[in-house]
Amino acid sequence: MRLDDRDFKDLDVEDLETVRKRVERKKKRKKRKGSGIAPWTIPVIFVLLLLLAIFFVSYGGGAVEALTGFKVNSDLSACFGEIESNEAGIILNKGYETEIRAFLEDGRIYLPYDYVKTNLNDWFYHDENEGLILYTTPEGTDRLDIGDDAREIGGGLCLSTDLVMKYTDLEFEDHTGEDVPYIFIRNAWGEYSAATVKKKTAFRSFGDKKSDVMAALEEGEKVRVLDPGTEWSEVQRENGSSGFVASSDLDEYKDESDSAPGNVPDMEFPVTGFNNKISLGWHQVMSTVANDTVYDILKNDTAVNVLGPTWYSLTDTEGNFKDISSAAYVEAAHEAGKKVWSVVDNFNVEGFVPDAGTHEVLSYTSKRKKLIDALVESVKASGADGINVDFEQLSADSGQHFAQFIKELSVACHDNSLILSVDNYVPKAYSLHYHREVQGKVCDFCVIMGYDEYTSGSADAGPVASLDFVEHGIDNTLVDVDASRVINGVPFYTRLWETSNGVVKNSQALGMKEAADTFKTHGVTPSWDDGAGCNYGEYEADGSLYRMWLEDEESLNAKLSVMKSRDLAGVAFWKLGFESKEIWDEVEAYLAG
Repeated sequence: MRLDDRDFKDLDVEDLETVRKRVERKKKRKKRKGSGIAPWTIPVIFVLLLLLAIFFVSYGGGAVEALTGFKVNSDLSACFGEIESNEAGIILNKGYETEIRAFLEDGRIYLPYDYVKTNLNDWFYHDENEGLILYTTPEGTDRLDIGDDAREIGGGLCLSTDLVMKYTDLEFEDHTGEDVPYIFIRNAWGEYSAATVKKKTAFRSFGDKKSDVMAALEEGEKVRVLDPGTEWSEVQRENGSSGFVASSDLDEYKDESDSAPGNVPDMEFPVTGFNNKISLGWHQVMSTVANDTVYDILKNDTAVNVLGPTWYSLTDTEGNFKDISSAAYVEAAHEAGKKVWSVVDNFNVEGFVPDAGTHEVLSYTSKRKKLIDALVESVKASGADGINVDFEQLSADSGQHFAQFIKELSVACHDNSLILSVDNYVPKAYSLHYHREVQGKVCDFCVIMGYDEYTSGSADAGPVASLDFVEHGIDNTLVDVDASRVINGVPFYTRLWETSNGVVKNSQALGMKEAADTFKTHGVTPSWDDGAGCNYGEYEADGSLYRMWLEDEESLNAKLSVMKSRDLAGVAFWKLGFESKEIWDEVEAYLAG
């Protein structure tokens, strides 16, 4: 209702004053109502402002992310799994280790020994018997006692990261002081794709908008693109963590590359070469008196330029060996222009068990040293030019000890100007523990015993060394060893198989001449077997079928052609005295190139 002058004409002065005051009070109330702020709201606003301040202080970046459309709701613990108080996660190259942990002890970081061997550096050697960690370089072998850089943690042997980095070409970052402790290791190098973050974006655990956000990537941050995608890309930050971002938030793609820092000892072991193709003839010498047979070999003028007399054989588990070496033998060989590589084996002394006995010797650092020192001393005393190791029938658990023995023997040989060669079975699954990849780095020559495809114990009859068998043996060896260090051994013998109703009854090894004479005696003219790469013949006698795949000049020529095509270092023969005279023309042609 609106008041005007007509409403006041019948009122006296006193009543008019009362009405005026009432109107003024209404105006004041209306004015307060129009401001929109009731007195009771002030405390509420204060409380809300206080809570907002606490939220920002407590969650910092998370609050900012909430304002930009996402927030950090996870961390790297989801990538590693549960981490104990004395542990740290491991990022190796671009992968999170979910089961293996680094250990934090006495202010240092330790890695499990097996993890180091498998993923970072397999050159470390652990002598469990004498409590040592060894590392062999061309300069010698470093020895560490278990205790500081190597210690037992969490029920297993661990190596400090300081020790690992001393010998291993890798990059290492310590993030153990962060909320989620971890270490970042990179030991894979080469080309990679890089990109720049266009705008602030979420770094997620999976390529999905509903996945957890582990961090916020800032505009301009550089990342490695591990797996580019149309919608989502897997990337890696400089701190090693990997995750997913929207592909649309990446820009400025470019190809980059990196390389190993190269801050470790030089591991190039010296190589003693040979001036021309090698023709190594193994000479079986079983007694001191038998050394005199070298004069018969030299008189026959065989086309060999290296003799390998079988002079040394392990006798016990302490590192002792039988020694029938002869300085006169070496002198005669040298006068005839031939080198001598003394053979050491583990199977020619009665009572010594090749597998268990050799394992016992090689698994002790002190026994290996005793064997190596005495062996090198004897070879030098005889005047021989090198050592040829022929350790056979080794079990898989002896492999690591054999590899360490070869490393240490290599250093000793090169320190004394001796050539080191090692005999190997044809590469098969059962012989992987001979570690040809180690031999290819530390030995002058790796010799393939390219025979015994079918042995005396085989259930079926077959060739001693078919051409396919030889080719596979060479090619599989070349995976680990450079051709300039590979010598392929061929047989000077074959096997005469006696079978009855398709079942092998017996077999015997015959030299080339004896095998050929056997066929002549029974009127057999052998014919070429393309599949085997040799001449084959058979005959019947006394109710049995006799079969032979001959090793002769034709089969040898086929094998030499394979070796020539692979440009190997040379050829070896088991054994001198089993050959026919005709084969030496083939060998001389091979040596002449």
